Amino acid sequence: MCPFPPVHGNRTRFLALLEWLRDNDFAVTFILQPLDVEDGQGLDQLAELVDRLEVVAPQARTVTTLMKQRARSIVESILPGRLVARPRPTATTAGNDRHIDDWCWPATCDSVRRAVAFDKPIAVLSEYALLSKCLEAVPTGVLKIIDTVEVFFQNPGRFHTNGLQAPVICTPASEKAALARADLLIATQTNDARALHELFPEKSVITVPHSFRLGLTRQVPPGAATILYVGSSNVFNVHGLRQFLQFAWPAIASRVPLATLRIVGSVPSVEEAANDSRVVPVGRVSGEQLAHEYQAARVVINPQVAGTGLKIKCVEALTAGCALVTNAAGADGLEDGAGSAYRLAAHWTDFAEQVVSLLTDDNARASLETGARAFAERLFSPSAVFAELAAALGQARQDSGGCQSAGDWPTHAPTG
Repeated sequence: MCPFPPVHGNRTRFLALLEWLRDNDFAVTFILQPLDVEDGQGLDQLAELVDRLEVVAPQARTVTTLMKQRARSIVESILPGRLVARPRPTATTAGNDRHIDDWCWPATCDSVRRAVAFDKPIAVLSEYALLSKCLEAVPTGVLKIIDTVEVFFQNPGRFHTNGLQAPVICTPASEKAALARADLLIATQTNDARALHELFPEKSVITVPHSFRLGLTRQVPPGAATILYVGSSNVFNVHGLRQFLQFAWPAIASRVPLATLRIVGSVPSVEEAANDSRVVPVGRVSGEQLAHEYQAARVVINPQVAGTGLKIKCVEALTAGCALVTNAAGADGLEDGAGSAYRLAAHWTDFAEQVVSLLTDDNARASLETGARAFAERLFSPSAVFAELAAALGQARQDSGGCQSAGDWPTHAPTG
């Protein structure tokens, strides 16, 4: 994926990782298999950030019939972006026999093989396990890393909810075989790290969540009762927002007459809010505008009832020092902060009660905001987020005797 524009959680986390590598004097060659690219401007920004960028050409022989049939719905589910113009898909994708290596184009493996021969890198990192077949081209002595982002084999146990079916990304067996290619596995949160440790006790497993800059000083207008929801267009967000509007919002709206709900991001309009003037669809905003949305919100919600990985919207809200209400799915990997850094709702009636409490009790809200910021500083500051990765790459750099600086790309290599 191209991390620009950083309007989805997986992109913002990846962008923070790339910025950390740059700021710590690592030369980065970025090979992009373009499944999630919105426009040329994003590629220009990416080229400015890294030392060398190659975009793999989607040749007809590399885009298989299987990819054409299934990528639309699956990419929208886990890698939201604009692959091609299409109707909005659902999450009920068939294909239980899909092998994870179907995602990886032969041309991508060729690009990695050339880059490794030219750069002689200290490490090669596959973003998601989906392209990890490329690691087969990496020689012994080079640290092979998979940044899992999502641990798909856990999905069936995480989607026990009406109206939502786990997207089929690949077979569990093929994913586990792909993960075995790595020397170092990166999880985004502690529960995923635990599952990877259990599966691969002999491997190094570290946790790299999301590093989010501390937000502006909060300036909630007196008497405001603004509830903020931030979400991209993936099916988990749409489903959770609909559930909230159906089962929690009516109670909140009746008990707090001045309450308004601002919906920020690319999450599409839902029929449950079509005729409610107190629900404001803001749409996509810039990073600066998003910071101001967090700054002005009295309560932030994440009503996502299913999903995997770290919920970046929760990290953003906590780091901004907001009073956050979420449920168990939204708090996955953040359980230590329940009660002190955010409110955890057990069901929709409880969700509404927690939101009303924070809208009407300034002391309770202020206490939770203080706890949120302290929790975020402990977990999501760059020094905390990247400590384990810094140690691993430092050891790899020491073992290699140093890192070759970026030079001129060989003339035979295709570039984007």
